[in-house]
Amino acid sequence: MSRLIIYDLPEKLTTAENGDMLFYAKPMVKPCMGCFACWTKTPGECAIADRCRLIPSCCAKSEEMVLISPIVYGGYSENVKAVLDRFIPYVLPYFRIVNGEMHHKRRNKNKFKLTVCFYGECDSEEKLIAESLVKANAINFGAESLEVKFYDGPEGLRRDVF
Repeated sequence: MSRLIIYDLPEKLTTAENGDMLFYAKPMVKPCMGCFACWTKTPGECAIADRCRLIPSCCAKSEEMVLISPIVYGGYSENVKAVLDRFIPYVLPYFRIVNGEMHHKRRNKNKFKLTVCFYGECDSEEKLIAESLVKANAINFGAESLEVKFYDGPEGLRRDVF
């Protein structure tokens, strides 16, 4: 799989190119229950049997993970955030210190690029908050590189990403 694209756009896309996997974040997936079965009973696999269950394993096979979200107070939409919350099986329940911060240890050794595309109106402070959030996510996921892009709306983003 080339890219895993998790997106929250106004409409659902129907086709992917070059082996990309599309995951539409709408309707919102079931939230993480905090049961930690993915760490204890079914290591690496979420206990919630829904369409989001295999996303962490798909990420482990991809060269790039692309997150597309409207920017909401310097972060992801509730739909994209719900998908990311379900990434707990992707990491281990143990911690490591990276640059003085606590982060999860990695379950997978896959090296991938994390690209996050935010769209919508935002100011410079909101952009700084978003960049900081994406940097922390990249460390937790074990991404080898990251890129954060900002777009006024979904139109320019579609031309750039798809």
